[in-house]
Amino acid sequence: TDIDLNTPITIQVRRVPVAEALEALQAAAESRGRLAFLIAPNQAGLQNLISLMPRPSNQSGIKSLEYRMPFLFVPGTEELPQWRDPRDQVWTPSDLAKKDLRNLAEDVAQKTDIRIFFSESWDPSVLKSVSSGPLRSSLPSLAKASGGTGELVYLLPGQRSQNDSGERTPPNTERWRQNGSEGTPLSADAFAERLKNRSSGLSGDQAKEMQASIEESVKNYRSWLDLTPEEREKKMQEMMQDPNRQQRGSDRFSRAMRMMSPSQRASRYSRYNSQKGAAKDPGHTR
Repeated sequence: TDIDLNTPITIQVRRVPVAEALEALQAAAESRGRLAFLIAPNQAGLQNLISLMPRPSNQSGIKSLEYRMPFLFVPGTEELPQWRDPRDQVWTPSDLAKKDLRNLAEDVAQKTDIRIFFSESWDPSVLKSVSSGPLRSSLPSLAKASGGTGELVYLLPGQRSQNDSGERTPPNTERWRQNGSEGTPLSADAFAERLKNRSSGLSGDQAKEMQASIEESVKNYRSWLDLTPEEREKKMQEMMQDPNRQQRGSDRFSRAMRMMSPSQRASRYSRYNSQKGAAKDPGHTR
């Protein structure tokens, strides 16, 4: 983290899943946390990667791979079981992926909700087999098969100041466009695999109902990917106006607010209302 280490942060959790405790930590720190895997050719390289976290600069020579879930297309599947611990997400390496670090890192970044970091100048062949399974075991297996070493970390970045990047802060509508796209879109097949992974513990009628919801969500997402950028933005604007989506967004916002201190809630609620009223910023629905 790059949050001031003197910042008081208090969370109250007892016998809850790791994912729930991390959610409370994010709310208290007013940060968007992220599970990440750092991989390097040796221990010295790994320590250098760690020193650059949580936000390596564009000039650092570090490659970052990340694909956020397209939450606008998840509504029908919101009742899917959540990972109790993000390290329990399952990765099965694709047989079609080229056997080098960059392509296998791309495969895991697409199929699971994680961010991968490694040096731009390092892309070894992966000649040994990589184990399938939870990220806590499959990613160390990838590092070892690449002839290197790696470490799972949790990133908790501090809030950027307005002039942090030396650039003018974009207006609300433009900021929403940047936040909503989250960089390169996740592929439809990877989206389907993430949802399928989460539904693996269901059975009977519940499994059938969820399978139908998954298929509908993936179908709608695949259709959206086929649109032009202008058509995508128009479609997203329409989806943001859906009352059900707005209600789910309000519910998520309220849950996060309950985890904050009274002073944090007052400050956050003020910012939330000013953004919502000024530009109908749909970020609150995420």
